[in-house]
Amino acid sequence: MAKEPDQRFQLGWLSDSPASKNAYQITLRGTEALEALGVDVEAIRKLRRCLAYACVDWSERRPHIGGAVGAALLNVGLRRKWVIQELDCRALSVTKLARREMLARFGLPD
Repeated sequence: MAKEPDQRFQLGWLSDSPASKNAYQITLRGTEALEALGVDVEAIRKLRRCLAYACVDWSERRPHIGGAVGAALLNVGLRRKWVIQELDCRALSVTKLARREMLARFGLPD
C-alpha cells in the first residue's frame, strides 16, 4: 500500500528540524515563498519565539503551524482579507477571496 504524502511538507516550505521532533525549519523554497507574501523571514528568525512547530488546534484537533511562521502567516491572511477574526473570540472566518487564493497560489482545495 502506498504511503500517504505528509501534508505538512507538501508545498516544500518546511522541513523537520534536527533540533526537535515537533519543530520545523524553513527551506529555501519556503523562504522565497514567505518573502513573496511580504514576510520578513530574517526578522522572524531573530525573534525569541520558536520559529515553527506542530501545534494542534484546540477546537478541531487538527495540526497547524505554530510559532513565528504561523503568526506571520496569520498577519498576511488578516492583511490580505483572507481571514476575518471574530470580535469576541479567537475564531477566524475564511473568506471567498481566500478560497480562490489558496487554490490559485498553492493548489490547495478549501
